[in-house]
Amino acid sequence: MSVKIALCGWLAAALCELVTARVLDELGLIEGLLSPSGASLATLLPLAIVFFTARFVVWFVAPGLALGALVVSFRPSAGRRD
Repeated sequence: MSVKIALCGWLAAALCELVTARVLDELGLIEGLLSPSGASLATLLPLAIVFFTARFVVWFVAPGLALGALVVSFRPSAGRRD
């Protein structure tokens, strides 16, 4: 995996996190969880799962992938040995 691909994935996950956070705020996530009805909970729960998955990826998975890609990019390849 190249550094460019890892950083693009990180950016995509961050954008997904921001968009779902805005949507959940507009739909009233906290109010929907405090006084749940069947329809609102069915809408909010999948969005909340997407939001927290994207947040996990942004804060834990993507930085590790980017750092790993950066380390591998500086490692000499086996084909260039003299």
